[in-house]
Amino acid sequence: MTPQQFSQKIKQQQVRLKQYIERDAPRIMGIEAVNHFKKSFLDGGFTDSSTVPWKPAKRTVSNSYWYGFEYGSHVATPDNHPRRWRAKGKYKPRKANPVTNYSPAATKRKALSGRTGDLKDSIQYRTEKGRAIVFSDQAYAAVHNDGGQAKVFGRKNTTMPKRQFIGDSIKLKAKIKHELIKDINRILTA
Repeated sequence: MTPQQFSQKIKQQQVRLKQYIERDAPRIMGIEAVNHFKKSFLDGGFTDSSTVPWKPAKRTVSNSYWYGFEYGSHVATPDNHPRRWRAKGKYKPRKANPVTNYSPAATKRKALSGRTGDLKDSIQYRTEKGRAIVFSDQAYAAVHNDGGQAKVFGRKNTTMPKRQFIGDSIKLKAKIKHELIKDINRILTA
């Protein structure tokens, strides 16, 4: 290889590296981040260096007033439900097929995994020159991710526990670094 050919090859690699860093690397970072954060919903907690489990939802805790709550459910509340503890006698609905908001399925569903999965599906990314920004467009995402005050049914204030699903993660950084190094080595050896 002549010095001119070597110089030409170095210039081509520089151009490819610059394109990769500005265009392809942010896309790869965004995809890896979105996949990592969506995995939090399957794991039931956020993974930084290890998985930190989320506090269970009140609808899954058997002695909670919210046990089995699912909006619009038509299943009769069981006799041992916390709402029935002070009641006298057997449960008698006021009308046929009452809306009781109790659902056995709701007692088994993980925290932050509603019937629709909208919160998990809302995690997305956008790229800018040399970086990726991961976000959720759901209005309630920040309250769940950071914890804080929220209104239940638009009326009563309640404090939501922190159930982080987006944030800084050691394992995510390691995954991204591995992918980027692999691609950069491929460019340099081509």
